[in-house]
Amino acid sequence: MAGPADRQLGQDSPHEITTPDVGGEALKDGQRQSFASTSSLESRSSEPGQRASFTSFSSPTPDDKDKAEHVEKPTFRISQVSALPTKPTHVPRAQRMLLKQEKERKMRKARCLRSLAVCMDGPYMTALSVSLTFWALLGDDLRILTTDKPADQWFNIVTIVCLFFFTVEVVLSSLCKQDYFLGFFFSLDCISTASLVLDLTWVADTLVSDDMAMGEQARSGRTARLGASIGRVVRVLRLIRIVKLYKAMYEKMMAQKDKKTGPGTDEDDWDNLDVEVDKDSSQDEGRESAVGKKLVAITTRRVILLVLAMLLCMPAFSVTNSHNMMSSASFGADDVFEYFRRMKAGSINQTLYEESLLKYFYYHNWFVGNSGCQTEEQSCPAMFYAHTFWVGFAGRDVTDSDLLTLTSEARIRPSVLTAFDSQSKGAWDDANSVYVTGEIPEQVHKRLTGEWDIKCEYGGWLHMGTSLLADSIQDTVNYQVRCPDDLRPQERFTVRPSLITQDQFDSWHLAFFFDSRPFVKLESQNNMMLTFFICIVLTVASMQFSKDSNVLVLQPVESMIAKVNAIRDNPLAAMKIADDEFKGEEIKKHRQNAKSPLESALTRYHLGFLFRCSRAFMQWWSGSKGGSDAMMETAVLEKTIIKLGSLLALGFGEAGASIVADNMKGLDSAGVNAMVPGARVDCIIGSARIRDFSTATEVLQGKVMTFVNQIAEIVHGLVNEFHGAPNKNSGDRFLLIWRLGGLTADQQTRLADMAMVAFVRILGCCHNNKILADYRTHPGLIQRLGANCRVNLSFGLHSGWAIEGAVGSEFKIDASYLSPNVSIAESLEAATKVYNVSIIASDACISRCSKALSSKCRLVDKVQMKGSKVPLNIFVFDLDPLSLHVREFSTKIEWNVRQRFKARQILEVAKQKKWSGEVDIVKEYVDDSVDVMAMRKAFTTEFMQLFNMGYQNYSQGEWVVARRLLKETQVMLGFQDGPSGALLSFMETPYQFEAPPKWAGVRSI
Repeated sequence: MAGPADRQLGQDSPHEITTPDVGGEALKDGQRQSFASTSSLESRSSEPGQRASFTSFSSPTPDDKDKAEHVEKPTFRISQVSALPTKPTHVPRAQRMLLKQEKERKMRKARCLRSLAVCMDGPYMTALSVSLTFWALLGDDLRILTTDKPADQWFNIVTIVCLFFFTVEVVLSSLCKQDYFLGFFFSLDCISTASLVLDLTWVADTLVSDDMAMGEQARSGRTARLGASIGRVVRVLRLIRIVKLYKAMYEKMMAQKDKKTGPGTDEDDWDNLDVEVDKDSSQDEGRESAVGKKLVAITTRRVILLVLAMLLCMPAFSVTNSHNMMSSASFGADDVFEYFRRMKAGSINQTLYEESLLKYFYYHNWFVGNSGCQTEEQSCPAMFYAHTFWVGFAGRDVTDSDLLTLTSEARIRPSVLTAFDSQSKGAWDDANSVYVTGEIPEQVHKRLTGEWDIKCEYGGWLHMGTSLLADSIQDTVNYQVRCPDDLRPQERFTVRPSLITQDQFDSWHLAFFFDSRPFVKLESQNNMMLTFFICIVLTVASMQFSKDSNVLVLQPVESMIAKVNAIRDNPLAAMKIADDEFKGEEIKKHRQNAKSPLESALTRYHLGFLFRCSRAFMQWWSGSKGGSDAMMETAVLEKTIIKLGSLLALGFGEAGASIVADNMKGLDSAGVNAMVPGARVDCIIGSARIRDFSTATEVLQGKVMTFVNQIAEIVHGLVNEFHGAPNKNSGDRFLLIWRLGGLTADQQTRLADMAMVAFVRILGCCHNNKILADYRTHPGLIQRLGANCRVNLSFGLHSGWAIEGAVGSEFKIDASYLSPNVSIAESLEAATKVYNVSIIASDACISRCSKALSSKCRLVDKVQMKGSKVPLNIFVFDLDPLSLHVREFSTKIEWNVRQRFKARQILEVAKQKKWSGEVDIVKEYVDDSVDVMAMRKAFTTEFMQLFNMGYQNYSQGEWVVARRLLKETQVMLGFQDGPSGALLSFMETPYQFEAPPKWAGVRSI
């Protein structure tokens, strides 16, 4: 649309427009564009971003006096250089093909990545990922708890599969998921995936199993401490995989939350408030917002880092008592080795050495330790989690024969073993014994008394000795352990003499190996319990940490975002959102005030204070203080958004919905572009006007606004009920629209019927309304309009196209409809004065109506009207509103917010029912309507036929016959018929009932 500056330009020609270049400087003179007419400027300045603004007028210079007559040139600046018309650039065909191929390649890549993302987030992939994550968390502990070393290879294979799967998952997620690569979860996934390498037995054994090759660094417990530290770090790193479980669970919850769209029940009469709020308007509230996603990610990240830091760092600050004193195993190893050296030197007899060795074996009896004590009161080797199973000699620079010589001297004689076993068995049966060692099976005796010839080599060290577990024993030894390396590194540890020199240690020394499988299994069991516990802690902590922020900030913000999105998609939905919000508030108030069954039962027995105390405690625990939540800023902001949206819907209406939607969808800038291009729509256009409005304004003065609003409530309410849209209110006139776009032929016919019926109902309501009837007794109106004055409206109805959009400037706009058809509708309404009727419709509108309704309309004239290129047949819907009586209501309703809400709900139900096809519009609201029948009672069939005969003679130029017939119909009703009088008046003056020579049945009004 051209502005004032454009019109200023239109008076002078030509004019220059100075445009800035990209750097903000004015273009050179050679780059200035001259426009010889206003049209060229308007065509360029009307496009978005190219609006011309008036800046200054150039003043004449002395040099201009020698030139032609000077004309003042208003200078304009165009905001963008791109606004200047440029010569189109020709793109070669080969280049176009390359661009097309590149675009198709990018589209294929995007589709591939989307399909990959959908596949990775699918149920099968998620189930597989969760299953492998559980295995990665618990697999190593299950391996130790349920199997022996030969089964490790199968666990290694599964671990490699997990490692491969998680690596592929990280790579694919980096390709198809946004904000993943180099993010927090990417780092956790990489660390947790890399920690799987530590679960491979080849790597774990290398880190832990240094007990076989101690060398010069070997001392009693150093390797055990090192292995414990490495195992603790591995377990903590393994717990990072819990993050994958939490992430999968959270994403699954969000996906399920997005799919919850089930609409609630919408009750017509909602006095029974034990119903849920309608969920249609909150369909998108389950969707996670960007704010929520960010907050949850930050909270989860901090909780995870906190828990893992505690798990990793807290053991470093704790002091263990496992090595603060010499254990029985270490002390006994020194004692046995000392006895062996003295026996070898001949200072003591062999029996003392054998008894010390047997005491060592029986004190750490493997068989009693794995079977349990005889009674709970006694102490036995079962109290410990490690027991001796292998004894022998170890050396670095020795031969097999040297170690065999030592083992032949170290083996136990059968007689000594039998005697010691009998003594130990007696102590086992003695209830007074404090610590009992039990006995060793007969099959094991042969290993102690026979040749100690089991050879084991590790890391350059040679071991020669015997194993108590070398032979299978039913129900006792199910897994044969000949050498210590038949057990996993963490399932064994070695004890060697410490009170010896380094040279003696390197030459040869006595070595004892202990089976720690009971301890390792218990540790694995506890690790599994710890894993589940940390899973729960992470989940609960993340939920609890984010609960307060969700309730106080995030949920209100997401609710506001959902409402803003709903208003952005459909600005007219703001009223329904407000109604739903009000309904929710009323339900909440009702539930707070209503007594629960438990409270009623307790009150019956005078125990209601218990319920009140418990409710007060729950409010204190949750941090709630009754009704103070409604006063929080988030609640105020949410209600403000709803009110602003409702005011936008009321202010702009259906015509301005596109303006609001277009501006709210542009999220790249906060700027507002209200001057959006208009759109052509097909519609039924109605114009309604309040009769004698100027007189009413002069008489009512300050109360005229109330007067207009009372009428507008009837007009707008009935138009909306019959699927119309009130558009513009300009004092005494209402512009009303029924849009036809996107409707079938049957739906358009139904809408046309509803438009006509709406005007009929409005006219009837204005004449039988008790509130408007009170103006009949107003002294000022009676004085100016006469004793029979009453509130009256007239209507014009037409069908055609119109331009829907914003009218105005950046300072003020009105969302309205511009078209010659709008002018025609207003002219039809103005014609009601000429024909003295209430409703006039054009043939364009009547042709859309159903046959049942169009047959009730009377063709009264054919006229040439301003805005129409062709003559229009105009029809009258005959009504006598003076025949209606004022309707008295038995009850007086006190209108408030609640009552108006209920009224809107009732009207909405009636509105949907009308459109559904269940109601015959003409039959129910015209044929069977008491008010309409009363208003049409005078218009009989005889009258209609006689008038039609008179009109046909009038149309054909037989005005003498037409005069006779129309004079009869003019008084036939008992009151003056307006159309008959209008036609008679036209034929009489100035034609004296003689048709003009070129009469075609058309006249101008």
